[in-house]
Order: sequence, then C-alpha cells, then structure tokens
Amino acid sequence: MEKLGLFLRLLAGALLRGPGRLAAADRYLRDWNQHAVDALARFPYQDPLTGETIEGEALRAHAAMLLKAFPDLRFELDGPLTAGESSVAARYVLHATHNGPLPGRIGFSEIAATGRRIALPGALFIEFSGARIQRVINRFDQVALGEALGFQALILPQQMGDYGFGGFYRLNRGNSAPPEAIGTTWITVKGGEAPFEHVATITKNALEHLSEQKGFITGIVGARLPDADGEGYGFTVSAWESLADMDQILPDEAHRDVVQQFMKENVAYATHSRVYQLVRTKPVMIACEACGKKNNAHNKTGRCSRCEAELESAPPYW
Repeated sequence: MEKLGLFLRLLAGALLRGPGRLAAADRYLRDWNQHAVDALARFPYQDPLTGETIEGEALRAHAAMLLKAFPDLRFELDGPLTAGESSVAARYVLHATHNGPLPGRIGFSEIAATGRRIALPGALFIEFSGARIQRVINRFDQVALGEALGFQALILPQQMGDYGFGGFYRLNRGNSAPPEAIGTTWITVKGGEAPFEHVATITKNALEHLSEQKGFITGIVGARLPDADGEGYGFTVSAWESLADMDQILPDEAHRDVVQQFMKENVAYATHSRVYQLVRTKPVMIACEACGKKNNAHNKTGRCSRCEAELESAPPYW
C-alpha cells in the first residue's frame, strides 16, 4: 500500500509539472525557429559539434555560427513532445540551407557555403530542475550532416597497429609538368588543438605562397588531429619542375619566416625537412578513350599510337 501511495504521488507530481515543462520546451523550440540567440544562451547546451556542454558566451557564439551558416534554419517537430520524470524529449527534422561559412580545420578557417538544402533528423532532450530548463542535449548524426552537405565523412581510427589515419588536401594551379624535385617536411605538434591549428594555418598560408612561385606543380598537406595526449602530426610534399625552381624560394622572405618559426622558434615540437632530386623517370601514361591503349601523355602527336584517336591532355598527376 505504501509503494502504491508513493507511485501515485510521483504520478501526480509528473502530471502537474508536465504541462509547464511541455510549454517551456515548446518555447525553446520557438526560440530556435525565431533565431533568438540571447534566449537560447540562457540554458546550457550540448550537441555533436560542441562535444561538451557549453553556456554563456560560448553558447551564444555557437548559436550565432549555426545561424550564420544556415540563415533559414528551422526545427520541425516529428511527433509530439514527450514528458518524462525530469525531461522532455522532442524528435525533429532540421530544415536549412547552407548559405554561410562553417568553421574549418587543418588550417582552413572556414568552409565556404555549398547552397545545399538539408533535412536532418534528430532529437532534443530538455532536462529540467523543477520548472526550469537545466540543460539541452541535441542529438543528430554528424556523418549524415556531412553527407547532406556533400562533405567527405570517413569514420576511421587515429591509429590501428602500425597504420596512422588522418586527412589531406592538395593544391594544384593547373601545372601538369613532370616534377624533377620534391620537397618534404614532417611536423609533430604537442599541446592539443590550439597549437595544432596554429601550425596548420602557417602551413596552409606557406603552401599558397609557394604555389605562386615559378616551377611549382603541386603541394600536398596531410595531418592527423591531436590524440588524447594532445599530440598531432602532419607532413607537406611539394613537387617542382626543377631543383633550380625549388632553390629560388630559399632567399624568399616569407619562406625564411616559416623556416624560422618551425626550425628555431617554439612553434612545433619537432620538424624535419628533405629535398629529393630526380634519379630516373617514366612517362605519364593515359588510356585512349577510343581503344583503351595506354599512351605517353606528353607525346608530340597528341594521338593514340594504335587507333590515331586524339588523346586528352595530361592530368595534373601530382
């Protein structure tokens, strides 16, 4: 009898609090749809992009970033709000158009707008203390979000045995000449996200400067994000038409500044560079679209040696 009485008291309390909490949850969703950043910033919040609970100015900045990236962002309920003992749950579909920049990584301060429309399912869990919202947890699939925006979304470990995994980008301005000199740099960074992104930004800016120099063919930058101990690493590979072209950057002030930071100042934990010169070569081979025969992409006739069909231009293969 005593247990039944306790259950009835709990049920009565839930019934009395439920309507007020449902109304508060409904107001919270309206604040998102009205893009009321100050109202949203009153309640601690977490989603897959924040990684942890944020509040105050950090939350205000996060909400403003989302609304800048998705100016028409709107939550549409996908079913009724559901009240529990101390929370309200809401399934939704997020409708938005990616018309503004998103924060970038590995040296890119932002990712440009794609103009893509998204309809992303998710769920809000609004936790209460009494009648007041205590925290909001927003759950959605980051991979689904990335794919909806046309981004690459690969789920890989940072390390698997002797294999390390990360990401890379490539910069080519259209030069398809065969390289005769290769420069490489390896960089190890300690201290977590902030120093890693600092080094990544310096590296990206340096690569863009190199790409404007005579004889530059291609630059490739790879990186593994900081691990649980705060250690990350990256590498650069630059391909040049000749060693002389590569040597021209040595007295360049911008290049010397980067070398000073990486080699002598406390910007990265460890740095190692090498230059390699051509020893032997084979031509770039491309398949004839008409008959499939492989041909030297740089042959003077520009035609297939078997069927005389016109060959496509040599691809930028570095």
